[in-house]
Amino acid sequence: MMPFSRIRWRLAAWNLAVLGLVLAATIGSALASEARAHDLAVERELRLEAERQATRFSRDDDEKGNGAESLRIGASGLFAFWVDRRGVSVPNSREVSLAGLPDRAALSAALGGQEVLANQEAGGVPVRVLSVPVYHEGRVVGAVQVGKALSAEQRELVLLTLVLLLTGAAGLVLSAGGSVFLAGRAMRPIREAFERQRQFIADASHELRTPVAVLRARAEVLQREGTALPPAQLEQVQQLRRDAEELSALLEDLLDLARLDAGQVALTLEPVALAEVAEEIAAQLGALAKERAVGLHVAAQPVWGRGNLSRLRQVLRALVDNALKHTPAGGRIVLEVARQGHWARLRITDTGEGIAPEHLPRVHDRFYRVDTARGRGPQGADGGAGLGLAIAAELVRLMRGHLRLESTLGRGTTATLLLPLAGERGGFEI
Repeated sequence: MMPFSRIRWRLAAWNLAVLGLVLAATIGSALASEARAHDLAVERELRLEAERQATRFSRDDDEKGNGAESLRIGASGLFAFWVDRRGVSVPNSREVSLAGLPDRAALSAALGGQEVLANQEAGGVPVRVLSVPVYHEGRVVGAVQVGKALSAEQRELVLLTLVLLLTGAAGLVLSAGGSVFLAGRAMRPIREAFERQRQFIADASHELRTPVAVLRARAEVLQREGTALPPAQLEQVQQLRRDAEELSALLEDLLDLARLDAGQVALTLEPVALAEVAEEIAAQLGALAKERAVGLHVAAQPVWGRGNLSRLRQVLRALVDNALKHTPAGGRIVLEVARQGHWARLRITDTGEGIAPEHLPRVHDRFYRVDTARGRGPQGADGGAGLGLAIAAELVRLMRGHLRLESTLGRGTTATLLLPLAGERGGFEI
């Protein structure tokens, strides 16, 4: 089970990611709107200046000569150029010299009756230039080209971008602390409910162990001493003993889960000869496999892994027992031990019914059973309570290993257990 602290950090991370996306979209929209507003303001300013310059240009020749003031670059960054209908520049005593200006192509288009608005660079300075025709008595008598340096506007946009980014970053930093705090507050009632549930399971399992043990002992006595009972009653006594054994195993599993959830299971890791453990488990469950007419084989190389011997036996026993439950008569189970990179690998392969793809991601969930998908009834004798794989997965995690299942429906299942090699400092992700 994922620790609550990890869930808390994940909730905080998701909240921060969503907030970051919202801030990015907001800042992007604000900058786009501001840039558009600057563009519209510059275009409006250029059109007003072009209209004023065209009005002055259309005066008589004497006034044109005195109109040189319109060609200067003012404090607002505006400048203008005039040409007559032949494309000749109007003389000007204060004409401004800017590299690349005037734009002759735009002026020619303006003399043809077109308006041209374009961005370009003049002497390394970004400018926006508007070229318009000048009409007198319904005919084009010249053209005016007005422009404005955009350096100030660009500096404003850069400054605004910097302010928004710094403000957004500060907001994300503050939100990170708030997200962690709120995620912790949100997890508190869930944690408390989980602790109450865990404590209840642990207490109930502990209290039930004694009466179940007494029931099991009495059933064994009845079976041993009741040989004179009728066969039907003797069968009931035997069934009573089996039910008591299953109930006792279930209580042990529940106690294991409660201890694991409470972090009370501390495993001492030591070098373990996996081949010997595989042989031992095969010998323990060999009689059951023979009873079910299932072949149980071991193909082991001498590999040492780091683990806890007793808990590793428990894991392997659960995996092999699960394979036996779902492998029909005439099937085969193979325990294979080998080295895989920096890992010691123990693989259990069966030729059973397999697991449907929609069930495979959930087989490690507690109380989740796929017996109906594997041809068994939901309450079949071999069904189990759905805790064995959940406990096995948690124990493997505590041994710093990995447990994964692969299955093909109708062809069988493979359980692969990876443990760090003995002498390695730890495993590597695969």
